[in-house]
Amino acid sequence: TDTTSALGQYAEFSVANLSFAKVGMLCGEDIHFAQYGRALAFHGAEIILNPCIEKSDQQFAHRTMSRFARASESVAYVAVASPLELNDNGMKIRLPPATALYPWEREAVAVRGDETFVVPDIDIQLLRRRRVSPQGSFPAIVRADVYGRGYMKQVSECPENKTPSNRAEWLQEANKRVAAESENAKSKHGAQEEQYDCMLVQTVARLIPIGGNVDPKEIIYKNLDEHLSSAGSRLSLPTMRLCVFPEFWLTGPGGIGGVQRTVQNLEKMAISEGDKVFDIIGKFAQEYNVYVAFQNFEIHKKFPGRVFNSAFLIDDSGNHVHTYRKNQCADVWGLLPDTTPGSILDQYLDTFGYEALFPVADTKIGRLANMVCFDNMSPEVAGYLRHQGAEVILHSSSEPHGGEGRRAWDNARTTRAMENCVYMLSAMDGGEYKSHDSEHMTFFRRGHTRLVNFDGSLQGTVDGPGPVLFRANIDLTALRRARANARTNFQLWDSPAVYASHYTPEVGFPSNLWAGDPYKNPYVGAVAITDRIASYVDKGIYTAPEMKLSESVKARSSDVM
Repeated sequence: TDTTSALGQYAEFSVANLSFAKVGMLCGEDIHFAQYGRALAFHGAEIILNPCIEKSDQQFAHRTMSRFARASESVAYVAVASPLELNDNGMKIRLPPATALYPWEREAVAVRGDETFVVPDIDIQLLRRRRVSPQGSFPAIVRADVYGRGYMKQVSECPENKTPSNRAEWLQEANKRVAAESENAKSKHGAQEEQYDCMLVQTVARLIPIGGNVDPKEIIYKNLDEHLSSAGSRLSLPTMRLCVFPEFWLTGPGGIGGVQRTVQNLEKMAISEGDKVFDIIGKFAQEYNVYVAFQNFEIHKKFPGRVFNSAFLIDDSGNHVHTYRKNQCADVWGLLPDTTPGSILDQYLDTFGYEALFPVADTKIGRLANMVCFDNMSPEVAGYLRHQGAEVILHSSSEPHGGEGRRAWDNARTTRAMENCVYMLSAMDGGEYKSHDSEHMTFFRRGHTRLVNFDGSLQGTVDGPGPVLFRANIDLTALRRARANARTNFQLWDSPAVYASHYTPEVGFPSNLWAGDPYKNPYVGAVAITDRIASYVDKGIYTAPEMKLSESVKARSSDVM
C-alpha cells in the first residue's frame, strides 16, 4: 500500500499503567515479532492489545500462533480486536472471526459465528502470581543481555535504509532483501541435496544413578549401543540423510523426582572432544551415510570445572562439525548445575567469540543448527540461529508432560518454525528405565517426538511414549521458495534497531553470575532468579500479587529441562 511504517526506527514500546492492569500495544502484523512482545514485557505489560483487520489468507493460522506465543513468552494476556466486515468502496466484505483473548497457557476465549464481541474473564492476580513464581517468570528467565549484545552488534554492522513510503518502494525493498538473503545463503557445496528423509529417534535411557559404585561411562556405552542399534535398523534407505537423538539419551535425565546432581557428578557423565563416544557415533554416521545430531554433558579443556549441556553435529564422513552449548536451561532455578554461556558470558566470549553461541553449519543437506530442550521457550535462540542462516534446527529435547505449559511448549515449537521459516526437528526421550539395571520402563517423559514444517504445520508426531523411530521428510526447495516470498519470510523484516536497546543487563537473567568458583553454584534454591523477580517488583516492571507465594512455591523443584 501507499503507506509507510516505523521499520528500522527505535521504538519506545510504551506501557500504560492503568487502574486494573499495565497495557501495551502491538498493531496488526507486529504480533509476529517476538522481540516486540518481549520489549513490552520488559516494560511491564500485562495485557498486550493487538488491533487488526484479519483476513483468511495463508497467514491466518500464523497470526493465531504468534498471539499465543507472545502471551506465553511474556506471561501476559493478548487481546485481539478485528472487525467482521469491511466496506470497500460500497462493497461489503466479510472477514473471518478473530476477536479473542489469549492467556499465556490456557485456551483462547474467542468470538463464534457472527458475534461481534467477546467478554472474557481477565484474572490479573493469577497473572501476577505466575510472574513472581520462578518457574513461570519467562521475562525474568530470558538471558536478555546475551541476546542484546548480538542485536547491538547487528545494528552497528547493518544500519537501516530509509523506510519505504509507497507500494512501489515497498516492492523494491522486498526484492532487495530477498536477493540479499539469497546471496548470503549460497552454499560452498554448490548443488545441495534438497529433498531427503530424516529420522528422529525417541529413546528410553538407563539413568546414571547418583553415587554408588556404578561406572557412568559403562551406562553411557550401554545406552549408546542400544540406541544406535535400534536406529541403524531403519537407516539403510539411501534417502535417509539425517538422524537426530534427544536430550539425555546417553545419561538419563539430569534429575528425577527432585534429586539433583552436583557439578562433580555431572563431570563423570560428560564427554569432550576426542572422547570414544565421538568415534563410535562417527563410525555410525559413516556406515549409514547420515548426519547425526545428539546431546550430552560436555567438558572443555579451556574451562576446567565447567560442565556444559551441549549438542553436537557429526557429518556423514564421521567428522565433528560443531558444538552448540545450551543457552536457556534449568540452571537458573538451581536444578541442574551445568554452565550455560550466559553464566560466564565475558569469559566465554573472550574465548570463543559471539558467533560460537549460535553455530550453523553449511552442509551438503542444507544449513543445520542445533538447539536443546528449553531453548525452545526463548524465541531469541531460534531467531539468532536463523539470522546465522539456519534452515533446519535439530532440537534435542526432554520434556516432562506435567499439567503446566504443555500447550505453550508445543505452540512455541510451531511458532519457532513458522516465524523463522525453518524446519524444527524435535527428538524427545520417551521415558526412562526405573534404574540402570532394571528392564522396567517409566513414562514421566512421554515422548511426542515431532517434526514441524517451515510454515508451522505439523508434518507428524509420535503419539505416545516408549522407544520409537520416527521417519520424516525435508524439502529445502519448498523452504527456499517460501523464503523468496517477502510476505511469508518474516525474518526479512526483522530490524534489531527497533528493539535492541531494550535488551539490557537490567532485564532478564543477569550474566556472569557464575564467573567464580565452578564448584560453588550460586543458583541453588532459585536465589538468583528470585532476586531478579524482586528487582522487577521494586522497579515497577512487575506488580506484586495481593496474595504472597509461599517459600515452598518459590523454591519448588521439578525435573529439569
